[in-house]
Amino acid sequence: MIIVSKCPCRISLIGGSSDLDWFVNKKGRGFSIGFAVSSYSRVIIGFRGGNNSRGLLNYSSREEYLSIDSISHPIIRKCLQKFDFREPIELASFGESMLGGGLASSSSFVVALIKSLTKLKNEELSNEEIAKLACSIEFDESNGATGRQDQYLCALGGVNFLSFKKNGIVKIKNYPIVSEAICKYCEEIYLINTSISRSAQEQLTLIKNDPDSYFCIEKILDIAEGFIDEVKDIKDVNSIIKKLEIAIRKSWEIKKNMKGVLNSKLKDIQTLLIEKDFDIIKILGAGGGGYFLAKYKGKNIEKITKELTIKNIYIKKIPIDLNGCQSWEI
Repeated sequence: MIIVSKCPCRISLIGGSSDLDWFVNKKGRGFSIGFAVSSYSRVIIGFRGGNNSRGLLNYSSREEYLSIDSISHPIIRKCLQKFDFREPIELASFGESMLGGGLASSSSFVVALIKSLTKLKNEELSNEEIAKLACSIEFDESNGATGRQDQYLCALGGVNFLSFKKNGIVKIKNYPIVSEAICKYCEEIYLINTSISRSAQEQLTLIKNDPDSYFCIEKILDIAEGFIDEVKDIKDVNSIIKKLEIAIRKSWEIKKNMKGVLNSKLKDIQTLLIEKDFDIIKILGAGGGGYFLAKYKGKNIEKITKELTIKNIYIKKIPIDLNGCQSWEI
């Protein structure tokens, strides 16, 4: 039996960083809004046949192993230990997004891996349960520097509103008209790959250790909570979009002053994009590299796309994934 899983990456719109455990444990709560995007991590997995006594793992490296405790890749090792896979397996993983780019490709991979393992074990876990398990595995590996929005946004698909409480509690809220407004808003948004990768864990640790970060994130949380309180009863999609844009820009003005978020290379790219008629909305993830979100105000996106590609800056639209993590047998 061979199992294939695919899991979307995610985009966080507002409230990002208020999901970080160290912040939630101090503040008592967090809240973020984001959605799954049609850029995927894929995992193919099956038991090794014949007389093979070694498992085989193909990710960014190739690794053979005799026991799961000897596996070098920490996430794969922990997942196989969690499900007690003593029989050797063969695994291959593929990702469409740049690692360290702020689209939560690492969380997307973990969710896809767990989805494959549960199906191979004939165990039934909901995507919400898989997200919770992925959180615990990534949290242990990062020494508590990560948050909990990425795993849920990737696993669940669509637009989600996530409330965070102490002790790792995550509640999923539902605002259908606001979701509709976000989907419409994203039709005009471009995802801009700067080709600058960074370690998310290092950047998150940098933020965690900066005394000013807590107060910045507190302001970002206030904006996210204020936005949803203001629009949750509004029925007009366009009115919600206008307020959403204001909330995102306010959050970005705060976040870009946090430690390590905007470096000199990113500032140069931002200046170039503005010169090319892009309206910068925000940078994704913890910052330090990765992707910008932007609107294009010019009239020839095809020409600009070609010009920027020469400079290793890549532009694409960002369809929302509505299905979340999926798996099937082949």
